[in-house]
Amino acid sequence: MNEKNSVLNGVGVLVTRPLKQAHIFAKRLEAFGAVPIVFPTIEISPPQDMQPLLEARARLGTYDFVMFVSANAVEQALIPLTHWPENVMALAPGKETAGTAAALRQAGVPDQCILTPTSRFDSEGLLALPALQQMQGKRVLILRGERGRELLGETLAARGAEVTRVTCYRRVCPNGGVANDAEFLWPLLHQNRLQAITLTAGEALDNLETMAGETLCQALKALPVFTIHPRIAEHAQARGWKAVDTSDNNDGDGSDSSDERLICGMMAFFSAPQS
Repeated sequence: MNEKNSVLNGVGVLVTRPLKQAHIFAKRLEAFGAVPIVFPTIEISPPQDMQPLLEARARLGTYDFVMFVSANAVEQALIPLTHWPENVMALAPGKETAGTAAALRQAGVPDQCILTPTSRFDSEGLLALPALQQMQGKRVLILRGERGRELLGETLAARGAEVTRVTCYRRVCPNGGVANDAEFLWPLLHQNRLQAITLTAGEALDNLETMAGETLCQALKALPVFTIHPRIAEHAQARGWKAVDTSDNNDGDGSDSSDERLICGMMAFFSAPQS
């Protein structure tokens, strides 16, 4: 993507990701001239019961495949990692060089043990991999967030796999979901310094509504909300937000990370004539 003369120059973007990821995305936005407003509406916390995760870690070598649903799953489940069993394949949604796969490499998983989708970069893309078609007798561990999707586990079980699901993190509302935490957004709205919202999880929107309160939410609903998956867009639309799904966006240089798709989606939106 061309960062020069960007249509995002001066556009205020609300970044609702967890704090660590929010700062990374904020730097990308700044490179395109946007003005990131970091307001995490999700915190990543350990599971309430750590025992299943500890037991799964101790038995990593007994599985054929271990699926990590996100970079958060890698960080919560593997760090610190002393050894990755070479007979086990780690599966990551997203592009080979981005997100979850990058987190796996950083944690110490060898390149030859990492599998990623080749086209669609989500759970459906993982399920399309040739290695996951004949699963009779295979043992699969899915490391995910609390209340994660059942699609991976149910599909692989239907293909004959023995599937174990383990929660390795929770998405929680910052500050216990205190209402009116977002009051600082009012002057930004009044001064037209906030023009877009980004979402990477449905819980981020739920928590934003809690933290902002009803009156501020009604004002925020005038803004476009850019999401990384159709499920999140549908969730936002059902709650009355102007969702823009960016999952089909590609910047043309082979990058398919959610950050780049969000930026592509915003560039397309703000370069089009606004009614």
